[in-house]
Amino acid sequence: MAVVGYLLFFLAGLGFGYAAVGVWKWLPLAFSLLLALAAAASEGVDGTMLIRLAVALLVTAAGVLLGIMRAPEEQPRRAEPGWR
Repeated sequence: MAVVGYLLFFLAGLGFGYAAVGVWKWLPLAFSLLLALAAAASEGVDGTMLIRLAVALLVTAAGVLLGIMRAPEEQPRRAEPGWR
C-alpha cells in the first residue's frame, strides 16, 4: 500500500489547517473528493476505491485538526505604559 499519497494528504491538511482562514481550512477534503471522482470516472467505482477514499478523508481531516490545534491564537495587544 502506497503511503506517500496519504502523507501528502496529511501534509496538505496540516498546512491548510495551520495557515488558512475560516472555512478554507477544509479545502483539502475537496481535493481528496475531486481526485476520487476522477479515478472513479476512469477506473470505475469499487470497494477498494471507497476504502482508500475513506482513509484519505480521515487522514486529511486529522491533518487539518492538528493544524488548527498548532495555529497560534491571536492574543489581544495591551497598551504598554509610556507608549502613546
